[in-house]
Amino acid sequence: MFVFDVETLGKRSSSVILSMAAVYFNPDEKPDHIQLRQNSFFTKFNVKDQIQRLNREAGKSTIDWWAKQCENVKIKSFKPSPNDVPFETGYELMREWAKTKNDTKCWVWARGNLDQLVLDDIEEQLGIEPIWPYARWRDVRTAVDFLYGTTTGYTEVHHPVFDSKLHITKHNPVDDCIFDAMMLMYGEKL
Repeated sequence: MFVFDVETLGKRSSSVILSMAAVYFNPDEKPDHIQLRQNSFFTKFNVKDQIQRLNREAGKSTIDWWAKQCENVKIKSFKPSPNDVPFETGYELMREWAKTKNDTKCWVWARGNLDQLVLDDIEEQLGIEPIWPYARWRDVRTAVDFLYGTTTGYTEVHHPVFDSKLHITKHNPVDDCIFDAMMLMYGEKL
């Protein structure tokens, strides 16, 4: 299974994608957060290229929201870096990473539908074949609510060496993937 996350500059399918991450795990092996981090992929994109060349959109309210986030998260996804890559480059790196997992029929979990919609939109715009077919996508929020009796899409994680307050930074896409995987495997029933 994969958990996937993108950070964007808007809430529309045509929004700029700042960064994307994925974590691979086999739930039968019950990996911890350290093993999940070791099985993660991250790439950060060139925003200027997406706006100028691809006419991707940036929403003012989302830019304002990013300005209020912690500095580590802004550096990870929001602030430009000379290492930022064109979308196609980062996407192909993720494709190659995903191939190494030899799990072509797995589910891909995402929190809600925006991540999948934004990815679908830019794949179509660029004529890129999807890494994961549409029918493989699943929603973490629905699974957590169903499995653990919640109504928020979140639950506490019961694991002896994991504390979300210590090991997770919200809106860091790798951490968001890890937390979702941990909830899917180790969530607490309410």
